[in-house]
Amino acid sequence: MILSLPNLPLSLTLIRLVIAPCSIPFLIVHLSPYNAVLINLFVAACFVFFGLTDFFDGYFARKYNQQTVLGAILDPLADKFLMYSALIGLLVVGKIYYYWVLIFIGREFFVMGLRHIALEHTLSLRVCWSAKIKTFFQFSYITVALLNPYQAYGLSGAPYWNGIQTILLALALCLSVLSGYQYYRTVVNAYRLSGSKARNG
Repeated sequence: MILSLPNLPLSLTLIRLVIAPCSIPFLIVHLSPYNAVLINLFVAACFVFFGLTDFFDGYFARKYNQQTVLGAILDPLADKFLMYSALIGLLVVGKIYYYWVLIFIGREFFVMGLRHIALEHTLSLRVCWSAKIKTFFQFSYITVALLNPYQAYGLSGAPYWNGIQTILLALALCLSVLSGYQYYRTVVNAYRLSGSKARNG
């Protein structure tokens, strides 16, 4: 019955775009302070569920040939809304420092600006490999941060949980900066190349 929906991939994207930003911060802010294992597991499971819609909307779009221009536009926006809402929720409950959030969100606005510049000059800006890996580690970090009941104990008090969380955070941050720089170099090089062709043409 679910496959009879007019456009299942677009429906999944809209779930991630509309429902996730409304529910994830609410769950984090109101439930995470209890810091109980089962509650943390529930909040993390909700976040993972919304994250998995990113995989399934692309999978069903290809399988049932339901790719649309609207879906292609909304899909990356839905991904950003999910990540932003989770990061803001973690910030409110004190599970992430504000400057890490600034780096994550600032990088996204920086890349959005580069994409706008590239579009104005009819340049192609494909997703780079570091951005794909960054998304994986960022998603993994948020999931572990939501699950972790021992964050207040620090590395010495809970080296396993907090060690994994710290490593994932460091990787996500490094890849955020690296991918942002790669996008910047791609736009600069493409702009120089197009300018050179225009002068020689």
